[in-house]
Formats: sequence, C-alpha cells, structure tokens
Amino acid sequence: MARKVIGITRRRSGWRAEIRVRGKLYTKQFDYDTELATMKEWREDQIELHGGAKAGTFAADVAEYLSRVSAMPSYKQRAKHLALWLDALGANRSRRSITPAEIDQVLQGWLTSGLSPVTVRKRRTALQSLFVLLDGKHARNPVRASINPRVPKPESRGIDYRTIARILEVMPEQQDVKPDVVPKPALGRLRVAVLAYTGMSPAALQALTPHDVNFKGASVRLVARKKGRGVAARTIPLTVQGIRALRAFDAANAYGTFAVEALNRSFKRAIKRLKLDPRVRLYDLRHSFGREIYRLTRDLATVARFLGHAEGSTVTARYAEGANLTVDQAAAKAFSVARAQEQRRKSPQKSTANSKQRKHGSLRQAY
Repeated sequence: MARKVIGITRRRSGWRAEIRVRGKLYTKQFDYDTELATMKEWREDQIELHGGAKAGTFAADVAEYLSRVSAMPSYKQRAKHLALWLDALGANRSRRSITPAEIDQVLQGWLTSGLSPVTVRKRRTALQSLFVLLDGKHARNPVRASINPRVPKPESRGIDYRTIARILEVMPEQQDVKPDVVPKPALGRLRVAVLAYTGMSPAALQALTPHDVNFKGASVRLVARKKGRGVAARTIPLTVQGIRALRAFDAANAYGTFAVEALNRSFKRAIKRLKLDPRVRLYDLRHSFGREIYRLTRDLATVARFLGHAEGSTVTARYAEGANLTVDQAAAKAFSVARAQEQRRKSPQKSTANSKQRKHGSLRQAY
C-alpha cells in the first residue's frame, strides 16, 4: 500500500486512520496487514455516524461514548455490551426516546434466557454509564428508573485437597508427541497445581514471570489487579506445596499466556474421569485455597492478602462461609454419632423390659 493516503498514515505500531467531522477529530489504529479498503470504510462510517444521516442517533451516541472511554480497563467489555443494546433497542433511533419500560423488557428477556444476573447487571451498567457521561449525573436517565436484577449471594465452591490430589493424578503428565520425539511435560497439569496450591487466579498466573518467584524467600509477587476497586501489587508467602508446584512450573518454563478455556476443558476431563460433580470448575481451586486459609487462620484479612482482594472486600466473606460449612458438617456428623451411641445404651434396657412384660403376661394367662 502507498505510504501517502489521505487520512491514513503509517506509524511504528501500524496504520493510523483519522477523520475530522464537525470540527472533532476521530482516529483509530490498524495493524500493518489491514487492507486499505477496510480503513477507508471506517473513515466513511465515522462521517455517517457523526455528521451524516446517523448523526444524533443512539448508534452515534455509543460511538462518541466509546471514543471518550477508550483507555478504560473494561473498554472491550463495555463495547460488547453496548453493541447488544444497539441490537436490542435499535441503532437508528434517538437516545432520548429510550424508555425504562423498554430497558426492563430487554433485561427480563436476558434473564429468562438463562443469563446470569451478574452478567445482566454489567450490561445494564454499561448503558447507564453512557447516559451519565453524555448527559451528566443528575440528568434524566431511563436506566436508573429500570429494575436492577438482584444478584444471589455468592457462595464458596471449594474442593477438598484430597480430591484435588486425585484430579492432578489423572491429568496427563506428558504431552502427546511422535514416538521418536523426546516427550515434554504437560503444562496443563503444572498450571493446575500452581493454581491449587497458591490461590492465584488464571489471570495472575499468566502475568507471572520468573523474577516474581523467590524460592529462597518462599514468596511470590502478585501483579496489581484492575478488577473492582483495584489492588496494588503485593508479595505473599508460599506454602510448601506451593513452592513444590512452582518449582515444577519453573523447570518446564510454563510462564506466559495460555487459553483458560482449554485449561478448564482439560480440568473438566479429569473431573469426568473421576465421576465427580460436573459443576466443579477450574476457578474452584482458588476458592479451595481461600477456604483452607480461613479454616486454619480464622482471619478474613489474611485470606484477602493471599488472594489479592481489596481491603474490606465483601467477596472475601464467601471463603469463611465455605469453611463454616465444613465445621457444620463435622458438627452434624458428631451429633449423629452421639445419637447412635445413646440409642445403643438404651437398647438393652428396652429389651429387658419387654421380656419381663412377656413373662408376667404368660403368668397371668396361666392363673
């Protein structure tokens, strides 16, 4: 492609397309392998959205909103949610014509289709943010008048560590290779072991580098998290099992990004092979670690530090509930044993009393 094209320039990171509509400049970055026709089409779309027949429509408002929040960590997710709203409410209508009743109808439709209330609430938040940014906090906002789906109280979905050990045992140890090739260790099993014995999230494991692990000091550095209110980077101690899992992980050089969905499928295959609850998922390993930490320490602040939660996070409380469930189950078992022992103590006396009644009854019949 020629270097000089009107509105399209070459940069170090790729191509930069730009267009000025009604005095406002709109830009977008493209990869080097992007076709010229694609970039020209984008420029024409911006003219149509911001200055042509589509100007002033809901679609144009969404485009303006996204251009103003492009640096937001959840930008891609917001864009996807708003695209769904465009399909559901109509792209070529005025934003001000949208009513709370229409929004409720869409929300209820998503809920009845089986979507999680958490997902539906996020979609609602994306739409509400658009109105707030474009109109202001105190302006008319139809989303604010709609029904916000109630989210069920989160539960801790932990697995006991004896079961986790069984799962790791049935996961493949080596990758499938040709007979004449030296086999390599299966990275999936190594990653699952690290998740289980450190409490890391899959995202934190992908961000891990060799410099973050201190084997001599038995600690690991967790990168900062942008989720929720955000959490600064922190260093946490490692358990003996965590050190062992990370040493194997380090020896295989398993660092770097990986497909979480693929790892979850491999984990699920091990679950199916052991005929365990099919609802068990990869993220339950993090819950298991948090629940075990609370069971041993009875301190939510400690759980929060190990798991990288923000101080005072309400999410941490779910791990206490999981540990309490284990205590309650032990209490129920102890109650059952105590009742059984009591029944056994009463049983001989009852049989003796019955034999006396039978004896006296036979004597009365004889006389």
